[in-house]
Amino acid sequence: MPAGRLLATVSLVSSSLVIGVVTRTGSAVAVALGGSAAVPRFLARQEIELVPPGLPAQPYHAAATLDLAGAELLIAQVERAAEEAAAAGLRALAGAAAAAAPHAVAVVVKPAAVPDHVAGVLRSHAWMHAAEGVLYRRAVLAAASGCGWPAHAVEQSALPAAGQALGELGQAAGRPWRRAEKDAARAALTLMRAPGDH
Repeated sequence: MPAGRLLATVSLVSSSLVIGVVTRTGSAVAVALGGSAAVPRFLARQEIELVPPGLPAQPYHAAATLDLAGAELLIAQVERAAEEAAAAGLRALAGAAAAAAPHAVAVVVKPAAVPDHVAGVLRSHAWMHAAEGVLYRRAVLAAASGCGWPAHAVEQSALPAAGQALGELGQAAGRPWRRAEKDAARAALTLMRAPGDH
């Protein structure tokens, strides 16, 4: 499966499916939850490779050695490839969850102030790192929207603690249950419906 590697799946009938996503440099971890905010259920998870072979996972760093036109072209290629890979990975996860189409997709974001043009970003190594983070988060948000699913950016600082729920979800998921999976689950929990919501 080129878009990602399916890590675990648990079959469950669910009234709603919400996907939470945490991006990393060139990849993402997505967790699908079902049920409700009061009783969330782990459905599936997936690691999604966002950059195909032949393209750099750190495109701004790679673009720093190119002329401006070449840099802009490289960034655009990685943006397109990341969005396509994210869409394929999200669709695969939704299919593995054996539930209806996602109610919503929540992507964990961090505040980042970077110039809105490639030339500006390339002037600062710190901006290159920040811009790459923004690129992958935007790619996943755009992919979810392109799949016809409501996409929400959820500030990392707004993620709920959800200690007991995270423990139970982690037991259902099995290993690995790292910070990325926990934060993806916490993001999904921010969008889960409470019983009686429509």
